[in-house]
Amino acid sequence: MMLRAGTYYCRVWVPVDVAPAFGRTLVVTSLRTKDLKIAKSRLARKIVELEDQFERVRTETESTKQGSVSRLAGNDLLAMAKRYAAEAEEREIVAQATFFEQATSDPARLWSGDLIALPTPADYGHDDVDAFTHFDRLVAEGDLDAVIAYLLQFRMRRRISDLSRMRAAGNLAEFNTTADRLNPGLDGDQRIVFARLLLSEELRAFQALQDDKTFPVPSEVAPGTRDGSKQLAPDASSTRTEFSKFAAVSLDELFQRWEEESKPSASTLSTWRGIVRNLKAHLGRKASDIRSIQSNDIVDWKDELVKSGKAAKTISNGHLGCARALFRFAVANKLMDTDPAEGVRVSRKTKPGTKMLAYESDEVAGLLKLASAAVEPWKRWLPWLSAATGSRIGEMAQLHGSHILERDGIAVVKIAPATDGGSIKNAESERLVPIHSKLIKDGFLDFVKARGDGPLFYQRTSGDPKRKHASKGLSNRLAAWIRANGFTDPRKAPNHALRHWFKSEAARLGIPDSIADAIQGHSDRRASSGYRHIALQMMSNAIEQIELPPHHTSPDISQ
Repeated sequence: MMLRAGTYYCRVWVPVDVAPAFGRTLVVTSLRTKDLKIAKSRLARKIVELEDQFERVRTETESTKQGSVSRLAGNDLLAMAKRYAAEAEEREIVAQATFFEQATSDPARLWSGDLIALPTPADYGHDDVDAFTHFDRLVAEGDLDAVIAYLLQFRMRRRISDLSRMRAAGNLAEFNTTADRLNPGLDGDQRIVFARLLLSEELRAFQALQDDKTFPVPSEVAPGTRDGSKQLAPDASSTRTEFSKFAAVSLDELFQRWEEESKPSASTLSTWRGIVRNLKAHLGRKASDIRSIQSNDIVDWKDELVKSGKAAKTISNGHLGCARALFRFAVANKLMDTDPAEGVRVSRKTKPGTKMLAYESDEVAGLLKLASAAVEPWKRWLPWLSAATGSRIGEMAQLHGSHILERDGIAVVKIAPATDGGSIKNAESERLVPIHSKLIKDGFLDFVKARGDGPLFYQRTSGDPKRKHASKGLSNRLAAWIRANGFTDPRKAPNHALRHWFKSEAARLGIPDSIADAIQGHSDRRASSGYRHIALQMMSNAIEQIELPPHHTSPDISQ
């Protein structure tokens, strides 16, 4: 017995006389428990099962040698295929545990793609753009456990897809080889039958492993049920009489109408599509008619999200924010009577030790040194631009050469929606920001001149406002590169920790909040802020106070 990642495994050597026909010299299989007493009990049963398997293989091998049977029965082939599939499943479980150990002990190898190939947009079809956006977000947030789980599921989905395609096309080349190895005495027809069984059983085993009920997801709840077994009774208030004044509209139709009228950014559209899918899975048949959705349905959904471990901020600003926007739109457009999400809140506070942090000054210095040595322009300049202006990486990543201007004798960056579909967060985000003299001295303006008026850090984007802009993927690749180079603190998101550092530096230097907010595109939400105009010279003077790279050490506030 052995222990990996807290789970006990059975580890048994295959007898020498059985190994050639068995196809393996060692069997490692999960006992699926972290309790030693339970593991010992399961180990005893597993050893008996394996001994029975070894004996059956001995019998089959001996029969084949003696020529007592010329053809194996279909049931025998199926039993062998099931055993092969069970072993494939066990190997996958061990591989997952091993990958987790390697990734958590050396995250840099994970971020660099050394342990497993990281997905790229080319791995996804047009309809799967949300899935890659979700992975991009996990990488940017540095949620190591979530990234590991995603990568393992991604690899398994790819294998399942490959197996399904092989079966549909009748492509048995891989499994003909396996059939010959496991049972070399089969004739042509039997080998084809056996190969097909091997493929089908491995596919079935991997599908079962992917759908492991130990890790339920909202989509596993059957339509019309809340827990998969109890049918939802219609609410007393949800009667035909009450519905008669509104036409039936599905949640998907509501989202489409909201999208057409609101024209959200591609990033918001991608994120909210995933939220709507999650809500649909929870609602079941109610998702086909928004009139049937009640407040208790949204409360139950919120409770499920809390139990799944999602952060209170994510639920409140993301999931509930999306629901409120859609249902308010429905009420305003006479599609339903009341907003079922109104008043639903998450009361849980952020746990101590989970708040996102800014980089320390020595980390910023290290990152800027790393960037200065980079060859690719986006690695070379984006960290410097963010540190020098406190801007969002995404704002800098979508810059065009035409956005670099001179105003009142000051070189500035014009932060605005890109002409090829790039968006900014809100109205306050549109601004002019002076360029730090350090960047000018290091040749940033020369780089801009050489690139011309087009995009500075990417070649082209789709131009489709409903698809993710090229700068989004660029921002997340930058985050992955930063983490791969040792900046692995999960509480310091690369694409935001520089922005937070700038805010802290401004406060340390006594720069007024109004000036820092104007530079960073923040709003203080006071009515007077709408009438205040911060001159470029004032912003330039403030930016020049920021030492780049920093040479002092930030006070440690993370303890």
